[in-house]
Amino acid sequence: MAQSTFSRLWKAVKPPQSAKRTGAASSAPNSKTLNRKQKRLLLATCGGVVALSAGWGVYEYIAGAPERAAKEVQSGMNLMAPGNYQNAILHFDRAIAIWPQFAEAYFQRGVAYQSLKQPDRAMADFDRALGYDPALAHAYDAQGSIYRARGDFQRAMQAFAKAIEIAPDADAYFERGQAYESLGQHAKAVADFDQAIAVRRDAPYVYRARAMARRNSGDLAGSDADREIAENLEQLH
Repeated sequence: MAQSTFSRLWKAVKPPQSAKRTGAASSAPNSKTLNRKQKRLLLATCGGVVALSAGWGVYEYIAGAPERAAKEVQSGMNLMAPGNYQNAILHFDRAIAIWPQFAEAYFQRGVAYQSLKQPDRAMADFDRALGYDPALAHAYDAQGSIYRARGDFQRAMQAFAKAIEIAPDADAYFERGQAYESLGQHAKAVADFDQAIAVRRDAPYVYRARAMARRNSGDLAGSDADREIAENLEQLH
């Protein structure tokens, strides 16, 4: 495209062939008219080339936004593990500024706020994340844990059920099992802990939760067996 543009530009401004062959000068009025046309075409073509280059640069910058935002999110997540939540939030803020539709950035910032005991801000970010990606299962799971901590078990159950519907992972089953246990529905709690263990057999906290639910339901032998498994797994870790 650039080569074709410059070829047209050269054809427009190069001296006429007749002038080259004869060496004769053109009449003044025609020469002035031709020069004006050449200048206008030259300016228009140069303007087009500049606009095309600028447009391509803008396109490349916009197209690279998801990658730049993802790097910021990863940097923030790296700070979360040692508990540096405030600095992690700065990276999530930058990711959102780069790509405002990035659901994972809102989710991770919500997790940071939740870790800082700011559940309202966390819930708002989880809502934003789900607004951009309704299939973000762990955002429903995180919302459910906040509802459960507030004692709003009905909403907690709805959130966990949605998470399980999208992605039936161990965390969602574990959280819903905890909610059932808080409601005194021990059999349902055990059933959810069973599902969590089927997905993740090396999580001692799930066995301890099931041990409590089994004890509360009268299954003392099962409770003791779960506690023993949990202790063995903890020693391995």
